[in-house]
Parts: sequence; structure tokens; C-alpha cells
Amino acid sequence: MGKAKRLGFTVLALGLCIAALAVAWFFLPKQNHPEPETETEQATIQHVVDGDTVYVMLDGKRTRVRLLNVDAPEIPHPGKPGECFGEEATRFLAQKLPEGSKVQLEFDVERFDRYGRSLAGITYQGEFINETLVSSGHATAMKVNPNVKFYEPMRTAQKKAERAKAGLFDPANGCR
Repeated sequence: MGKAKRLGFTVLALGLCIAALAVAWFFLPKQNHPEPETETEQATIQHVVDGDTVYVMLDGKRTRVRLLNVDAPEIPHPGKPGECFGEEATRFLAQKLPEGSKVQLEFDVERFDRYGRSLAGITYQGEFINETLVSSGHATAMKVNPNVKFYEPMRTAQKKAERAKAGLFDPANGCR
């Protein structure tokens, strides 16, 4: 076989390898940097625990859900006093999420916290409850990396509550 023919086969083989690599790169899923997916599920409110935690029925199971990027004052627990405005935050959330309500849960990077609670944004009848709690002054924005999906909207909502001196930010309630 002549040099020209061997060179032709080599060029053809090299071209086929490059084409195969290009096809693989284009069609195979990228493993290094997956796109974050917005995962949502429908659930039914069972009851409100406190100003930032609820129980829902999710996939036939009773599930504890902690509202993502929200921190409400604590209510009293055995041997531990409650925080200022904790009872008000709990009542407010219970009004917003009546038992039996069908809600949408939206998750972030980590679906569960270290206590086994689901972490989610909750929407009820088109209202984003996490944001409503913060903008009304019943809770504050909270950032816990890597779950920061709703943090910036919560910061904006908190600034709104601070300007309006609403809830926790009302000087008359003695909380701040």
C-alpha cells in the first residue's frame, strides 16, 4: 500500500474519531455541572407547628416541612421560653395555611435539613407563603447554604417589613 493511500486512511480514521467525539459531547448528559431542576410536589396541610414549620401529607406520608429561607421566632417548648412574637407568627401562618389546604411545595438543592425535615417554599392559592410571612414582619430572611433559592426575595420582603415597621419590626411590640 502506498504512502498516499495510508495517509488517506489515517485522515479518514482521524475524522471519524473527531466526529464520534463531537456526537458524544453533544448528546451525552454532562456529569460535571448538572442544571438545577426545580422540583415541586403537591401536599395537604395537616397542621401548623410554629411560625416556620408545618406538617403535610405528602405522597401518603405525614411529613414535617420547614419553610425555606425563613426564620420565625420560636414558641415556648418544655423547659424553654418562647421568643417575642413567636405566638403571633404561629397564628399568622395557621391563618394562611388552614388544615386541609392543598399547597405546592418547591424544593432547593438539599431536600432535607439535619433534623430530617423537608425544606420547601410553600405556595397556596397563588400566594408564596414564605414571602408573605417575611413581608408581614412575622419572620425574617435566613440564609443556609447551599439552599439560597428564595433568599434574595426574602431579603427584599424583610426590607419591606422593616420600612413599614410591621410585625417584629414594630417598635411598639418591644421585640427589637
